[in-house]
Amino acid sequence: MAENRKRFTEDFTSRILEVRYTDLEKEKRLCLELLVLAKEECDLYGEVFALAYMGDYYIAVSDMDRAGKYLLKAQRMFPEDQDWEELRLGLTSLLGIYYDMRGDEQNAIDYYLKAVTIAEELGDADRECVVLNNLAFAFQRHRCYEVALEFYQKAYWLQKNAGINPVRSILLENLAEVSLFLRQYEEAKEYILEFEENEKDPLQRVVMGDKNWCCYYGAVGEREKALVYADRLLRNQDVINENKMTAFESYHMLCRSMMELREADYAGRFLEAMEEVSVGGGLDQVQTLEEMRIQYSLLFEPPEKHSEAYCVFYKKNQQFRAKIDETIAAAMKTRIQLEQLMQQVEDMQSEQEILEREVNRDELTGAYNRRFLETLIREHTDGAAEESFAFIVMDVDCFKEYNDFYGHLKGDEALREIAACMMEGARERIYASRYGGDEFVCVCIGLTEKEIRTYIEGVRARLHARAIPHEKSLCSGEVTLSAGYAAGIVKTQIEVRQLLQLADHELYKSKNSGRNTFTGKRVDIL
Repeated sequence: MAENRKRFTEDFTSRILEVRYTDLEKEKRLCLELLVLAKEECDLYGEVFALAYMGDYYIAVSDMDRAGKYLLKAQRMFPEDQDWEELRLGLTSLLGIYYDMRGDEQNAIDYYLKAVTIAEELGDADRECVVLNNLAFAFQRHRCYEVALEFYQKAYWLQKNAGINPVRSILLENLAEVSLFLRQYEEAKEYILEFEENEKDPLQRVVMGDKNWCCYYGAVGEREKALVYADRLLRNQDVINENKMTAFESYHMLCRSMMELREADYAGRFLEAMEEVSVGGGLDQVQTLEEMRIQYSLLFEPPEKHSEAYCVFYKKNQQFRAKIDETIAAAMKTRIQLEQLMQQVEDMQSEQEILEREVNRDELTGAYNRRFLETLIREHTDGAAEESFAFIVMDVDCFKEYNDFYGHLKGDEALREIAACMMEGARERIYASRYGGDEFVCVCIGLTEKEIRTYIEGVRARLHARAIPHEKSLCSGEVTLSAGYAAGIVKTQIEVRQLLQLADHELYKSKNSGRNTFTGKRVDIL
């Protein structure tokens, strides 16, 4: 009976994997069937698999709320004591995409890197290439082109050495784009030519090739050739629009190229195309679109229009911030609805704690995340009275050297220990958060400067007591922190962000003073 059940599950899972790129509705139907039957047979593997790939389906149709419900449920049900590494790889990769699309870059990067590690352990070069491409694309969307290029090239050489081809065209197209952004024109040209040789779909070969050549000729100053390709692309928008995420990035690149050529008409038409495909897109798309509108106004519209453009940008930025709040609220609601749907008997209070952690906490360290920090700032500035505010910015000394010498797993452990040192001493109205990478930010509300300094000294003392070895440190034989703080009376978000910049400046003063120290001051922002 058990053997029959195993064959039954394998049949379903193989069919789902076979159709996920070609027939989304069939993928959904098969997942729902497997979910029902797996529950009836008490088949945990089948149930987790079905939940994960229901999440995959909803990612593909850009329904992030439903995608999150299924993926987070699959994650909670996944038994750590089972050797289901193929499924773990699939689920981890999908969680990376989910958090990426949600605008939670820290969790996205963490999951992508975990997926790369799992793929390496499995010797699955094909799927490792896919994850590396997704990881690189996340950096590309946030304009970290050097890092994006590094991951694209790693994936490119991996697939070339392994003799696999499924993602080669995508990688070549992305490598060409990033090389152009970095003004590496000869390399970009080589990638474009290789893309045309490799791409088997004649329509994709023409349309995506046209996009790359348009941007290439625009970058090297061959205006007439660039405009010929631009005209062809504008006639083929239906093909480009089939994938809205990549379409947005393509139009963004083309719009920038036309702006550099000072071609107002073409830039405007590609800007309109960006607007069309951004409907229902992520928050980063909204911000990028508004920035491009501002650039267009500054380049091509009379000066009296500029203030109007900035007013529009301000209103859109307010809507952008409101959208973050709506996203958090929607995530919480859908999680509760999911528990009701799955008939889970869980205490509501513990469920709210889980939700709060997933929305507001950094998964690696348990500290608050950047999203929570933004929400906290808005709560204490929008329409509020003047309030004593302070930022403490902390940075791990020589952390790159630590990672290079001890490895990323040890690096993760060190970050968790540092976060623990910060949270152990975080009294009421001190909010410790991981801001990004090895940088931490604490928000202090209503504290005196003496209390702020006492807190920083406590964090450093607790870290020193842990004595985490760091042979490559330039300032100590153990892991240390540099910190900077700025405190003041503030009322508006603009003043708060000025205060954060001042704290960051104080951090760099500490770094330049030899590291493993802290500096700060109280300032009059108003």
